[in-house]
Amino acid sequence: MLERKGREREGKFLVEGLRMVREAVKKPGIVEHIMVSCDVAEEIVQEFSSRVPAVHKIKPELAREISDTQSPSGIVAVCRKPSWGWQEVPTSNGLVLLIDNLRDPGNLGTILRTAWAAGVNAAFLLKGTVDVYNPKVIRSSMGAVFFLPVFEKVGNDGIRDLCRMGYRLLVADPKASLLFTEADYSGNVAVVVGGETTGISRVFEEFSALKVRIPLREGVDSLNAAVACGIILYEAWRKRELVRQDSRVL
Repeated sequence: MLERKGREREGKFLVEGLRMVREAVKKPGIVEHIMVSCDVAEEIVQEFSSRVPAVHKIKPELAREISDTQSPSGIVAVCRKPSWGWQEVPTSNGLVLLIDNLRDPGNLGTILRTAWAAGVNAAFLLKGTVDVYNPKVIRSSMGAVFFLPVFEKVGNDGIRDLCRMGYRLLVADPKASLLFTEADYSGNVAVVVGGETTGISRVFEEFSALKVRIPLREGVDSLNAAVACGIILYEAWRKRELVRQDSRVL
């Protein structure tokens, strides 16, 4: 399960570290069992014994072997991949995120963490995007992958389904003429973020989309994908909150 092929074959993934395992346990039914190195404090073993189906003590050398970090914590959970369906996607007033050809696991994890915090309802990963259950994605997401519905290997059909549900595509493009602050974020909106080097792929050429840009000082070509995504998502949240507040007043 340290490799993508193994995770896809087994439908499982590993979560390492005390903090991340505690986050995983909060999601009912996701943790299959936990492996704890013999040199980890007994109170840690007791903490999880009543919350998961099984806790196994393992030799420290085995804990190091299955670890993906330079300084293994000695605590690893084997988790089942969450199962998400289209019922998770709102039919009205939804905010979703489309991630296109993003290769850096740290960026993807940060984006998912930000999306979860900013009220995004679901994330769609287009083909070519790094595996959401990559250990680095898991760590940098800080628990978001357990609770934010994430759809993997989405193609044109998935985008068409969103469009049929009334979602408007809003694409982050440094060459766009419209500033992100001037865009309409009301109703069903799908924010599209491209990869670090390739940007938005040709997949979106067949779809109608509004392109927006974040202003940059002269000499700066672009922002980090996770940073750009966070800026746009929080502008979307800000404007959508204003609409909700106005509707309460009325």
